[in-house]
Amino acid sequence: MTQPTVLLGMINDAGIAKIVAQNLAFHGYEVIDFSLDSLNFEYPNLRTRLQTQWRKLLGNKQAKKEMMVMLKRQQLPISLANYPKIDYALFIRSDVYPDSFLREVKSRAKNMVNYQWDGVARFAAAQQQIAHFDRYYVFDSDDYALFEGEVLPATSFYFDHLPEVVPSEPDTIYYLGAHREDRKNAVIQFCQFAQQHDLKLNFQIACPKQADIKKIYPVDNIQFHEGISYQQNLQFSQQSGVLADFVISSHKGLSLRTFEAIGYQKKLITTNAEVAKYDFYHPDNMYIWDGKSCDGLLEFLARPYHVLDKAIREKYSFGNWLRYVFNIEPHQVIRLPEK
Repeated sequence: MTQPTVLLGMINDAGIAKIVAQNLAFHGYEVIDFSLDSLNFEYPNLRTRLQTQWRKLLGNKQAKKEMMVMLKRQQLPISLANYPKIDYALFIRSDVYPDSFLREVKSRAKNMVNYQWDGVARFAAAQQQIAHFDRYYVFDSDDYALFEGEVLPATSFYFDHLPEVVPSEPDTIYYLGAHREDRKNAVIQFCQFAQQHDLKLNFQIACPKQADIKKIYPVDNIQFHEGISYQQNLQFSQQSGVLADFVISSHKGLSLRTFEAIGYQKKLITTNAEVAKYDFYHPDNMYIWDGKSCDGLLEFLARPYHVLDKAIREKYSFGNWLRYVFNIEPHQVIRLPEK
């Protein structure tokens, strides 16, 4: 039997699209990778930049997106014209793509879905694109309530194509995040607590201005850099015994870090109280921190990990997630907590 085809459309920040493509291939799909490096995008020359800016001045608000797609076409070894019919199209944050491209893919794909893992209400373009898709999934319960009847619920997932790894640093607490003012104080306070109690940290904070950022965090147990690859992030996650998650104020949805903890059987320290509403929550595995008092944290770290039911762990794997969003049986339905 020939492999089913899937077009992948998402942001390739830190190389995460490459990991998604690998996991799709692991589950038996021929991947047409149409991911975009939107944050690292650079115009190839001044003429192209001026042409795009002129089109925007003439009222084409999607001119830059169209240019990114055009350049991506030139990079692909095989033209989309070679695929008159596509079995599936999977977009993750479709709002980085122009409507014209979505319509083109829709005309070829038997089944086209989008997973909006950065919120819908925050992005006007995302809201306007819902009708393009056979199914449109959101990870935030607020979005699910706001767009009831138009969208479907889905959490994120953990990558299940990776072999299991025995942690080489089981006492290490690992965190990766970009510098943000709305979680800076929580990070600082946690690092100070860790210093006082000799907790081993692998805290990675991405910020382009490394020299300046060190002045903002008055602790010496954080590593600052311009970013690491998502592959390296997964290696740090698997090597560590505990993961930390400091959420941004605009999200109720659960981060990828939550599902890495489930999939790779790690303890999780999180400031997102929503985790307590899910079927995978167990107080021996997840410590909900208010960002202020660390009462009970040392006791939490000392308790053994509670092994989750196999079915619950499988539910949040990429394999089940994929079958769920494509509506392929058998699958476990993924729900969000009610408001």
